[in-house]
Amino acid sequence: MEYDNKKDLLQLLSGDLVPSFDSRILVVGAYEAGKTTLVSNLIGKVIPIERQSTDGIDVYFGKLLFDLKTQKLLKKTMGKTQPDIPNDDILQKLSKKIDEFEDDSVTDHSSDQDVIPIPVLDFAGQIVYHATHQTFITSHGIYLITFNGSRDALSDKEDERRITILENIRLWVSSILLYSHPGNKDYPRLILVATHKDLVCQKDIPNRRSQLLNTLSACFTDVNVKSHLMLQKLFFVNALNENDPEMEELRACISTTITENPQWGQRVPKQFLILEMLFAALVEEGKNIISFEDVKKLNTQIGVKPLSTTELELFLGVQNICGKITYIDDPKLQNYIVIDPTCLIDVLKSIVTSVPIIASLRQGRLTKSDLSNIWSSNKFSNFLKHKEYFQQLLVHYDILSEMRRYDRENGKKIYVDCYIVPCMITTQNTTTFVEKHLTSDKCVGFVFEFSASDVPDAIPCRLIASILSIWNVKSYENVDLLCYGFVAVVLDRKHNLVVKTEHTIAVYIVHKDRK
Repeated sequence: MEYDNKKDLLQLLSGDLVPSFDSRILVVGAYEAGKTTLVSNLIGKVIPIERQSTDGIDVYFGKLLFDLKTQKLLKKTMGKTQPDIPNDDILQKLSKKIDEFEDDSVTDHSSDQDVIPIPVLDFAGQIVYHATHQTFITSHGIYLITFNGSRDALSDKEDERRITILENIRLWVSSILLYSHPGNKDYPRLILVATHKDLVCQKDIPNRRSQLLNTLSACFTDVNVKSHLMLQKLFFVNALNENDPEMEELRACISTTITENPQWGQRVPKQFLILEMLFAALVEEGKNIISFEDVKKLNTQIGVKPLSTTELELFLGVQNICGKITYIDDPKLQNYIVIDPTCLIDVLKSIVTSVPIIASLRQGRLTKSDLSNIWSSNKFSNFLKHKEYFQQLLVHYDILSEMRRYDRENGKKIYVDCYIVPCMITTQNTTTFVEKHLTSDKCVGFVFEFSASDVPDAIPCRLIASILSIWNVKSYENVDLLCYGFVAVVLDRKHNLVVKTEHTIAVYIVHKDRK
């Protein structure tokens, strides 16, 4: 978002400013790496012995508190807490309107503590949800990259792709640094946490830790990447044990990392903080999306000088960058703001969980009428109210791609009641197309290698989605050539375009008759 009038921005920042204590902890890693158990231990929740895998994302707000006086995380919350509010009449009055955060655990904490909640996000490890991570990953966060430390990082395979533990870690590091657009060479900070220490013999733990740390240090040699990774120490925890000393060390490390972030305590216009708190109150009431017109009305009710339209757009842009809301400055999307971005996980979850009912989803196909039917259910009916917006938002993020068909005679676009969902495509290419055409003298190819060691799997999905939004899928041997990491489309009557996305991106142009 560009703002040409720098005077307006400077004037805004020269006004009444208040400190903003903003941080979040994002726990990521492979499927069944022990993320949810780690989070339960971290926030003082009852640790589950047996539990189903996270489906999408779990967000814990108000369950993990930070004491501004001691500069430490509190292991458990007491009955009722609220965000630390600057000593300001308007802000204090507003804070009373926001629902207080509750936790079932009872711990005696002094009532005069200045505490603020630190949101904790527990990401699902399933690949299908990776497409939504771009909406949450931010430079403001602290990332706990979790993996099973009892297994061999170089040879043991995990998740649906059957890649090694080390490869999975590399993908997460690349994904975080790509999407967070780090403006600071040290932030965001990435902490590596090995789990399942209880499955390793006690006397073997030092050697195991040393082996893992050496493997990780050898893997990450790029100076720009290493500046974000905290490789001085590898936390090797038994998350099932709430008294594990290394869990306390991890909390201490997180506490220090929170306060060292240059954005911690940054002073912002008072209006920003008031509007942010109003959004939080609306989310507590169960709202996840509001119109831009409603935001403008809220802006006139904040008790201080309202923001101008330009300033309001700046506020929304900053909140979007921080991952707190989703605001896209695009004509098709700018009329609404998602004030609870986690609902985007539920939007994708509504599609993912429909696979048994809608068989075509196994091939990554979803009709627009099917999507309307999904959102007509009681569970997802709130999306139906803003159907057009959410459809356009999913298209914007390339989670959905509109299929294109053209008349061969006049070239005009033909309406197709179907979306492609690239992240849902799991079928493999079993045709002879590659052997017969990509290795012939009628084909010319280009291979693109990335400077980054690993490319997040959401990026190839976005590329395939973009291609499908322009050209028709090619049919070969009565099979549409749209498979996992592979697509062939018809450029014209004589040429086909083929894209393969594995460790690199290979693009081929195949002529029908000649070289």
